[in-house]
Amino acid sequence: MVITADILNSQPEAVRKLFLHWAPYLYERVRFNMPDSRIHAMAHCERVLLHALSMGYELMPDNPRAIEALAHAAIFHDTRRLDEYLDTGHGARGAVYYSQYCADNADIDFDERAAYMMRYHDLDDSVGVKAIEKRWGIDSPEGRKAKLLYAIFKDADALDRWRLGSLGLDPKYLRTDAARSRVEYARDVVAKTMDPDVLREIDEAVRASIEAQKKS
Repeated sequence: MVITADILNSQPEAVRKLFLHWAPYLYERVRFNMPDSRIHAMAHCERVLLHALSMGYELMPDNPRAIEALAHAAIFHDTRRLDEYLDTGHGARGAVYYSQYCADNADIDFDERAAYMMRYHDLDDSVGVKAIEKRWGIDSPEGRKAKLLYAIFKDADALDRWRLGSLGLDPKYLRTDAARSRVEYARDVVAKTMDPDVLREIDEAVRASIEAQKKS
């Protein structure tokens, strides 16, 4: 695991307890198509797990099942990636893997909302929201909760874009105040959990890619 004690100790006890259950589960049980990826494998999912649990506890403190759904989405969402770039469709593949995994393992209870979070996390928000509204209703209590979970999860994933370097995250695209209040915290988490040489290399590659796009 990459999250250090000082990072975790800044969180409420309930968040720490959930993290200390699901982070080891991620490393011991969940399998990735690209386990050696420096930006989309277990360390990334571990940081997303921390952010998802933290925001979930802040925004939905009386809904432990919803917070657990966020944990499921965090640890499975990038498992079926086939490349390091957009790879549109990896969310759907991850949702299928998650569904089958839950069917095959008695120690994890399938949550359809987690599958939806995964299924649509690599697509535009409007696509995911529309699918959620079709499944649970536009104004129903369950529909509103599912849409909030989707926003929390996409923000948790976005907060870890600092792993892509100093240009990785543009806070104006975050969806919740909870995420906006964690921007610098998320930057600090990346700084404390990534090799500085690797982070510098990724930062330079991202900057070079942006410059090449400007010139094309």
